[in-house]
Amino acid sequence: MSIRASSSARSFSAVASARESLGQQPDRKVWPVKYMTMFHMTNDSGLFMTRAELIKQGFEPATLNRWRRGNAEAVPLYEGKMVQMFDHRAADVVINSANLHRAAQPEAIATAAKERTDRYPLPQFFVDAKETAANPYEWALGFKEITAPTNARTMIATFMPGVGFGNKVPLLVPQTLLPRQAARAMALLAANLNSFAFDFVLRQKLQGQTVNLFILEQLPVIAPEHFETLIGGVKIADFIRDQVLHLSYTAHDLAPFARELGYVHADSRVKPPLVWNDDDRRARLAALDGLFMHLYGLAEDDAAYILDTFPIVRAQDEAAFGRFRTKDDVLAQLRAIQGGALRVAL
Repeated sequence: MSIRASSSARSFSAVASARESLGQQPDRKVWPVKYMTMFHMTNDSGLFMTRAELIKQGFEPATLNRWRRGNAEAVPLYEGKMVQMFDHRAADVVINSANLHRAAQPEAIATAAKERTDRYPLPQFFVDAKETAANPYEWALGFKEITAPTNARTMIATFMPGVGFGNKVPLLVPQTLLPRQAARAMALLAANLNSFAFDFVLRQKLQGQTVNLFILEQLPVIAPEHFETLIGGVKIADFIRDQVLHLSYTAHDLAPFARELGYVHADSRVKPPLVWNDDDRRARLAALDGLFMHLYGLAEDDAAYILDTFPIVRAQDEAAFGRFRTKDDVLAQLRAIQGGALRVAL
């Protein structure tokens, strides 16, 4: 049986709210989203087309990583290996025919290439755009289902264009929301999912290598109303959305998401993508992590303990900077927030 969106989508009213009053209040459902997988990589393989097959069928390359033949359009099929945190352009999929067991392998896209706002990841397959209608938006929030508590990071969520997705990239599709409301809500949820605080809890729950729905449903998230408060005169929700916009909108194919977040000119035309910059991204991620440490009610020593449980992040930082820079930056942000200042230390 084909396991596509129409048959595999499950209702998912989101994970329980973050602990309040040290967990004395009962769990409650706070984010109205549906967990959905779109294409099963084995059962739906008859729908997949390679670039060579598209050319043979008369398709021609088009803008935004698409192919067209008359009114027909083929869109990329995203796999988990193509994405990283707030990065829908992490890797191309390359084929090594000598590898009989795993011929399709990711090849990281260099930073210099990502600085080009028209550089898109090269997928292994494309699918008919009509087959992706189960996602009603021109963008999508998904995460890597295959992971491990021993990886550098365990939860890896990102925004992607509204194309096709393999079953190892489950989507969290907002329900009963208009497009702009959906984008604004999912920006908050994505920031929560990608925080160190959330990741720490996930690592305690995850026994294998798959973030199943039943695991995700158990995890504590911050309730939406907590994002409506102010820190230093800045609304938390607005601050988070601005960071998510800068981290996500690095290529033209996410223009629909940027438009829904209000990133437009006076004439309603969407503004150009924000050029990839590693230092800028590091500062914005640290700002978000410091904020979520605060929102989860963590003191500085608790936040330091959580960060110390990510040894690969530490090792990468020490190799690159000679110190655990991520920890230093996040704790500095937490101290600033506790002092009443919500900002990005660029």
